[in-house]
Amino acid sequence: MPIELVYHFLPQEKETQVLRFWSTLTPEEQQQLISQIEKIDFNLLQLQKQLLQASPSRYSPIEPFMDFSFSGQTDNFLAGKQLIREGRMGCLVLAGGQGTRLRVDGPKGRFPVSLIKKKSLFQLCAEKVLAAGKQAGRPLALAVMTSPENDAITKGFFAENQFFGLDPAQVSFFCQGMLPLLDAQGHLFLESRNRIAEGPYGNGKALHDFFQSGIWQKWSQQGIRYVNTVLIDNPLADPFDAELLGFHAGQNADVTLKCTEKGKPQEKVGVVVKENGHCSVIEYSELSEEDKHALQPNGRLKYCCASLSLFCFSMDFIQRLAAEQTPLPLHKAWKAAKFVNEEGVTQLSATPIAWKFEMFIFDVLRYANKVSALLFPREEIFAPLKNYTGEDSIETVQQALLKRDRQILRAITGEEPPSTPFELAADFYYPTPELIARWKGRVPTTSYVEADNP
Repeated sequence: MPIELVYHFLPQEKETQVLRFWSTLTPEEQQQLISQIEKIDFNLLQLQKQLLQASPSRYSPIEPFMDFSFSGQTDNFLAGKQLIREGRMGCLVLAGGQGTRLRVDGPKGRFPVSLIKKKSLFQLCAEKVLAAGKQAGRPLALAVMTSPENDAITKGFFAENQFFGLDPAQVSFFCQGMLPLLDAQGHLFLESRNRIAEGPYGNGKALHDFFQSGIWQKWSQQGIRYVNTVLIDNPLADPFDAELLGFHAGQNADVTLKCTEKGKPQEKVGVVVKENGHCSVIEYSELSEEDKHALQPNGRLKYCCASLSLFCFSMDFIQRLAAEQTPLPLHKAWKAAKFVNEEGVTQLSATPIAWKFEMFIFDVLRYANKVSALLFPREEIFAPLKNYTGEDSIETVQQALLKRDRQILRAITGEEPPSTPFELAADFYYPTPELIARWKGRVPTTSYVEADNP
């Protein structure tokens, strides 16, 4: 195809740089590039460009979010367990990310994290779903959100590992979308001779994509009324949290955030606030020094709800969100990226070279009629794996996993756990009466502790 016939697909002359290898492409490669250009939402692309010139300042006044409670209420736990036994909850795992910062190629969920068995993030999550199902006496539904760059690998990983004991019918997959990356000048660029550089558009549209995939309809027909949403890189996340579910259902909320209490004024964590009358999450940097240090009459920080990207959504809210096509703001980040050099060879930049644009799931909160929050001790629910070394690395995650395993084992056995490192099977996180009876007063003698081997 003559290049002149392709120009009409592009919005402005400055973007024709993505056609600079056109004459070297095969007809098939030319068609692949045309198909990609045709799928670009150029109205959204214009918003991306505008965001690069926008001021980062926050103009809307904020107020403290006060509709929260603290965990530890037995009534909520028992009510949630009953709802899970009735099959009212499914778990949505957001797993679209790559393991770039962990120095691995492919989905972050494949990264081995457990202390003894070196189980992957995917395996830890799947085995918790399996154990929760044993406790509930029924199979429980799991949905995994992937991205175009890791979808096939993720599905293959589950299949190769026999779904980690789950019935494949329990597990559904759907894929998030992509947005073009922009270079330092705010233009499209190529990552290969026939492909424009793109990146996953974040987890903001996860609920919309979940609905559009048909999984919402399938779950609704199965009687599921609530969706527990977790990030794959937090191995302490509980895919079937009975207390959270019981609290959420009792509040009759659209959304319940599973949070922790902010520990100190300077802690760099997103905070739940009220903005223009709606619940919102803002970055640490968006709080003034005065607000960071402000206290409630009881001495707690006034802005005390730390956001961890853990949510319980009502299915009715997800349906309304998808039906109304609610717009979400774009967020930008300066990232390393693949690019094609002048010789037509793809390279990965050693330093950031491109703007990536994402939508975040917490931005759906503004559309909820009722939002609540339940605050848990941090060591019970949050150990993010973000970096290869240092803070939020495999070392800190494994320390957190061991600490939580010690808490769980102490609570079940009534005995002090071993001082040496060990790892609990997922069954201990969802103990059946038989497991509790078997392990009462016992101390394990192996480094990997299985439910039926005291």
